[in-house]
Amino acid sequence: MDLEEAVERFDKMGKEEITSLCEESYKLLLEEPPLLRLNFERMLVVGDLHGDLESCVKAAKCFEEDEEAGIVFLGDYVDRGLYQIGVINTVLSMKLKNPERVFLLRGNHETPSMNFSYGFLYLLIRRFRKDYEKVYDAYLKVFSEMPFAALLNDSVILLHGGLARSIKRIKDFEEAGKGGVEPEDTRIFETIWNDPSEDIEDFSPNPRGPGIYYFGKNALQSFLKENGLRIMVRSHEPVAKGYEVLFQGSLIIVFSCRFYGIEPAALDLRREEYSFISLG
Repeated sequence: MDLEEAVERFDKMGKEEITSLCEESYKLLLEEPPLLRLNFERMLVVGDLHGDLESCVKAAKCFEEDEEAGIVFLGDYVDRGLYQIGVINTVLSMKLKNPERVFLLRGNHETPSMNFSYGFLYLLIRRFRKDYEKVYDAYLKVFSEMPFAALLNDSVILLHGGLARSIKRIKDFEEAGKGGVEPEDTRIFETIWNDPSEDIEDFSPNPRGPGIYYFGKNALQSFLKENGLRIMVRSHEPVAKGYEVLFQGSLIIVFSCRFYGIEPAALDLRREEYSFISLG
């Protein structure tokens, strides 16, 4: 499937198709815990997409070439970009087709507060007019059941934003629940919002807004050591090459949206090694 086909198939879906897709996706996601425990020899990891259907299609092609691989999307499917509807419909369709190999995590833009400010809600209003509420409610129902973290091979933690101050153990993710339509639990909120900083050791307030923090190398490495983990993989911030490695190799950032003037990338994660795939 190329970009043109994806636009026709997924970005131009009608309201009945979308609500049906969302309902079936909701049923699957409802059965998943807040923290996914995954075991794969190879896992593809896709960062923020923000309506970048071209990156989404290229990542899907890489996934389809290996029948044993899994793929994790780290959230932020909508807002800002050209094909927001196309991206969310594509990843939901992938989930329905391969529920045991496709995993959709929640980002900070899978919330009404972000959709109101950054375009997704108004896109739906323009597209569906008087029917927009029905369509948007269907998407919100799906967003509210997305897990917000994944543990791969008991050694890698994957999430959207970063380490939360009150997350000390792996089971803290599981005990937090999923947070509903607009997560307020600090464990979830900070996980989808926090950022790393090499200028601090532990935690420091983040100018993104109230309740959001920077986390430093000491905080992350203490968490990894306490839980027997190797690395954390996150997205949430555009980086020039589409990826960046921080904290002496213990943190990987992957960003998959080209609309920030960067080279979009995905992470090809194996048990003992990793590489990056250009989505440009």
